[in-house]
Amino acid sequence: MWLPRLSTDRLKRTGAAPADRPLAVYAKTGNAFVLTAVDAQSSARGLAAGMPLADARALCPALYAAEANQGADARFLDAIAEWCERYTPVVALDPPDGLFLDITGCAHLFDGERPLLAGMLDSLARRHLRARAAIAPTPAAAWALARSGKQQIIDRAGLHAALASLPVAALRLSPAARALLERFGLKRIGQIADAPRAPFAARAGQDVMRRLDLAYGRAREALAPRRPPPPVMAFRRLVEPIMTLEAILVVAEALCADILAQCDLKGVGVRRLYLRLFGVDAKTRTVSLGLSQPERAARAIMRLLSDRLARAADTFDAAFGFEAMRLDAVEVTPLVSEEGDLENRITHDSRSEARLVDALVVRLGAERVCRPHFGDAHAPERAGAWRPVVQLSAFSPPSPEDGVMRRPLTLFTHAQPIETMAEVPDGPPMRFRWRRVVHEVSRAEGPERITPHWLRASDARTRDYYRVEDTSGKRYWLYREGFYDGADAPRWFMHGLFA
Repeated sequence: MWLPRLSTDRLKRTGAAPADRPLAVYAKTGNAFVLTAVDAQSSARGLAAGMPLADARALCPALYAAEANQGADARFLDAIAEWCERYTPVVALDPPDGLFLDITGCAHLFDGERPLLAGMLDSLARRHLRARAAIAPTPAAAWALARSGKQQIIDRAGLHAALASLPVAALRLSPAARALLERFGLKRIGQIADAPRAPFAARAGQDVMRRLDLAYGRAREALAPRRPPPPVMAFRRLVEPIMTLEAILVVAEALCADILAQCDLKGVGVRRLYLRLFGVDAKTRTVSLGLSQPERAARAIMRLLSDRLARAADTFDAAFGFEAMRLDAVEVTPLVSEEGDLENRITHDSRSEARLVDALVVRLGAERVCRPHFGDAHAPERAGAWRPVVQLSAFSPPSPEDGVMRRPLTLFTHAQPIETMAEVPDGPPMRFRWRRVVHEVSRAEGPERITPHWLRASDARTRDYYRVEDTSGKRYWLYREGFYDGADAPRWFMHGLFA
C-alpha cells in the first residue's frame, strides 16, 4: 500500500490546515526550503514535490505551506498500520509513506483478493486518505505495481509481463544506479529482465540484479511486522457493527471455539490471548488475558474473558460500534498430561488451582497475585522473593541431593541479635539467649561461610552460619558476623528456624 499524500492528508484530517486552500509541506534542504509533499489542489495548479517554496508561492499565492514533521507522519503511518490489522495480522511498515500487508490465508475471509482490495481502498477514501495498493506474489513486485503500475492484482503467471512495462525506478534502485541505467538507455524493467547475469552485474552492479531477483521471486525478501504474527488466530468480519457487551461475547465465544479447534490439532494449550476489536471509528481496542497454565477448555477461557471484557468495557468507548473482531493466541505451549492413580483420580488438582489463580488475576490484577520464588542469590535474605504468579510455574521448594536441609525455609525479615557463649572464640555456641530465653545447645554443625558480595559496595561483614539444636530438639540457624581478631567485636544473630 502506498499513501502518496500522507503528510497533507494528516494535516487536513487533524484540522491543522484549511480544507479550502491548496496545501504543501516543505522542509529545509541545504540553504533552501523545498516542497516535500503537495495535496490534490496544489498538484492541479502545477506544484510538485522538489519545487522551491518561493517558486511555489509565486505560482500559487493562495498556497498554505506547513513545515514537515517526520515524527508526526511516522505516528500517523503507524496508526494506519494498526487499522490495517483488521485485514491481516502481518503488517510491516515501509516508511515514509508505505505499508506491506501479507494477506496469505486471509483473502477468503473477505470473499477474495479483489473484494478485499476494493473494500480497503474504499474505506481509506471515506476517511479522506488517498492510497494506492496492489497484490502480487512478492513484496517488491507489489511495491512496484502500487507506485508505477496500472494492474492492481497479478499472479505468478502474469508477473513477468506486468513488470516489463514499468520504469526501472519501480525496482527501488538507488539514484546512482537508476541514473546509470538511464544513461545506458535502459528505462524499462523489461529491457533488463532477461539480461545475462554476469555481464550485466559487472556493468550495472550487484544491487540492480538483487532488486530484479526480489521482484521476480528468485530471492526472498523478509518483512519485519510491527507485531509478531500470532501462532494461532481467528477472525470474524461482521455484517453490521455491534456495540453491546452481549453481542461481543457471542462473537468472542465463536472465536474461542475456532482457536481451540486449531490448538487441538497442534496439541497445544493457550497461555496468552489478545482480543482485538476493530471499531468503525478506525480505532482498535485490545483486551488481553494471561493464563497461569496452558488451557484448552472453552468454558474456562470464556468465563475469564467475559469478566475481563466486563471490566474493560468501562475504559474504552464503543463509539459507533465494532465491525470486526480477532482473537490472537500469542503464546501457546504443549500440553502435558497428568498421571492419576488406579481410580483415575489426579492426586493434586493443578488444573483447578490454575483456574483459581487465573480468576484472581482477572479480578485483582496480575501484580497483586504472587507466589514464592527461589532465586540464585548470594545473600540468604535475597534468595526468596514473591513474583507475579503468571510469570512463574508452580511453587516447589529447593531440595538438596542428599535430603538434608542445610538452610531453613523460614527466615526472619531482619536477623535478630542474640547473646552466645562458646568454648572457643571461632567455634559454635554452647548456649545462647534469644528473646530472654536461654537455650542449651546439644548439637551444632558448621560453619558455612558467606562473604559479602564483591560487586556490591557496602560495609557488610563476613558471616559464619551454624545449624544448632537445643536440648528440647528445636533447631535454629545462627550466624556470627565478623571475626574476633578484627577491630570490631563480632556479633551473633538468629536468622531462621528449621521445621
